[in-house]
Amino acid sequence: MAYNFSAEKRGDQDLQILHERLSHFGLIEFFPVEVSGESLTLGISIPFRAMDEPRFENELENVMTYLVSEEGFQVTDLFTGNPVSAGDISGLAKQISG
Repeated sequence: MAYNFSAEKRGDQDLQILHERLSHFGLIEFFPVEVSGESLTLGISIPFRAMDEPRFENELENVMTYLVSEEGFQVTDLFTGNPVSAGDISGLAKQISG
């Protein structure tokens, strides 16, 4: 089982740089849902077992900061349907693992 998010961004993306950045995160899985010249949608999957890892909270914060704050992705929590804003990032790990 896993906790899932989607991340969408309009406009051209440098997929190589995005892949390189996201490949540094070992606990969180990413997969393309839709890739076109106009938009990119990624699936984000967090296996429940990853939430027990000591580095989970830090890794999730780094991922979401990169996607939401640095790259401007619109990230949606697929469990609640709520968007993830920059202000939500610091408490997100506790919220989804609680």
